[in-house]
Amino acid sequence: MKRISCGLIFLSMFLLLFTGCATFKPVDLNPRINSGQLVQKTNNFVVLFDKSASMNARHGKPRFEGNPTHLIYAKDTTKNMIATMPDISLNAGLRTFWAEKTVLIYGMAPLNKEDYTKAVNSIEMVNSRTDLGKAITAAGNDLRGAPGNSALIVVSDFDKSPVEGDIKNVPDIRNEFIIDAITKMNAEYGDKLCVYAIQLGYTQEGKDLSEQIVQNVAGGYTINADRLENPAVMATFVEKIISGNCDRYQRYVAKPVEKVVIVADEPIVQEKIVAAVAADKVIILAFEDIHFDFDKSILKPEARAILKRNIQVLKDNPKAKVRIAGYTSASGTNEYNQSLSERRAAAVQEYLISEGLITSDRLSTIGYGETDPAMYEAAPKELYSKEAKANMRALFQIIVQ
Repeated sequence: MKRISCGLIFLSMFLLLFTGCATFKPVDLNPRINSGQLVQKTNNFVVLFDKSASMNARHGKPRFEGNPTHLIYAKDTTKNMIATMPDISLNAGLRTFWAEKTVLIYGMAPLNKEDYTKAVNSIEMVNSRTDLGKAITAAGNDLRGAPGNSALIVVSDFDKSPVEGDIKNVPDIRNEFIIDAITKMNAEYGDKLCVYAIQLGYTQEGKDLSEQIVQNVAGGYTINADRLENPAVMATFVEKIISGNCDRYQRYVAKPVEKVVIVADEPIVQEKIVAAVAADKVIILAFEDIHFDFDKSILKPEARAILKRNIQVLKDNPKAKVRIAGYTSASGTNEYNQSLSERRAAAVQEYLISEGLITSDRLSTIGYGETDPAMYEAAPKELYSKEAKANMRALFQIIVQ
């Protein structure tokens, strides 16, 4: 019995070791497709997968035994994305790139999840430099002639190779070639193409390049692979791909251009509201943002000072109604951040009622969690970064309809 027990313990440890990474349970998006809540507008997609030397760096998150490389983590992320795809008709491709080479290892063909996953599993590390520009150009050829709308998904650390210099006079990642290639692809496909960048690691250079790529197309979006480890976040990301929801990237890193910051002594607030109503358009006139400390929903003295100025604007414009939108930084789970953002909005609402004597029928609150950030956070684990602090906020808005 003792020998059997030891064997069972060993078997349990073995299974735990080799199934520990298989904890991702994809969200089933088929009900949303079937109910019409999620409408397919994308017909084709190509994943560009980086297998250059820089992807051999350790990811820095020991979710697997031994701490995985960027390459292993990127394969896991890509497979999770494919597993989350609903059962719809999609024309798919998978193209690897490294050194001066790029190879289409799947497609272009109808998406078969099992075969696509096998193709991802077959990707091995190559100790050489990056050539993303060539891969983007090749992807443009892959999609040429494909009907409907397309998505280009780049899975990379967007960083230079640690073996730079092993080929004489050949620079590594060559940002200018990448931007030239994506600009030409955008010129050919325009609003029929959405570009999504999934960044591995947290280097500033990689973050900057991924943002430059999506800023040079009609529609783009970038996200760190760590965020996609959450099945709910991955589901939202896949929904973006399926629905073609890729507005210009500036929308996700800056306030919409229709928001106008108002100070208390501005004399033309009422005229702006009247003009907006007369034009029968929706416009948001934003007050100064309220900022919070990390993981807090308590109003700071400087926030109260801002709110006092905003209260005066509301008193000067008695017909205006307010929506208070709460936000958080990227650190923490989606569920917790959603709750925290709602608490922040509620704290502002309570102050307006108790201190400003603003009636509750003029106020509403909404929490957006970590979505729609003021600044993109390439490293969510850096709790007190400039970007994180910018996102710990509440917007105080007048809604005119």
